[in-house]
Amino acid sequence: MPRQMLAAALAGWAALAGPAAALDEIVQKQQFTLTDFATEGGAVIPQMTLGYETYGTLNAARDNAILITHFFSGNSHAAGKYAKSDAEPGYWDAIIGPGKPIDTDKYFVVSADTPVNLGAENPQVITTGPATANPATGKPWGMDSPSSPSAISWKPSTG
Repeated sequence: MPRQMLAAALAGWAALAGPAAALDEIVQKQQFTLTDFATEGGAVIPQMTLGYETYGTLNAARDNAILITHFFSGNSHAAGKYAKSDAEPGYWDAIIGPGKPIDTDKYFVVSADTPVNLGAENPQVITTGPATANPATGKPWGMDSPSSPSAISWKPSTG
């Protein structure tokens, strides 16, 4: 995640943070939108929506936050379920929650999507990415997306 997005995300989460759902309750995807988001490669996304989930409570000093980066999916669904009928919880449910290694009784946990849209047909995937409509064309960004591999400027390794 580019530094600009991470800084904006942490500032946004700190401003929005209130008590999050306990993991025995239903987890809700949350979102915020940045305008004219510039990637590190210089491309601009006119409206960059980022989905995230939170678990636990941010303390008064705001010094108990932990950022969980995605597993291989690019998705923020790290723990809990969206509905009681869900077959499986989030991918790190075994380690995020009350009394677990990442203890939500102690920490405020933030898990963010990345702009890749894996599973774009899933209504819980709300982050801007290649499957999102390009506002200039009305069609999915596809390989023209600033987050697609064709838009990334690769630099050869010097080491």
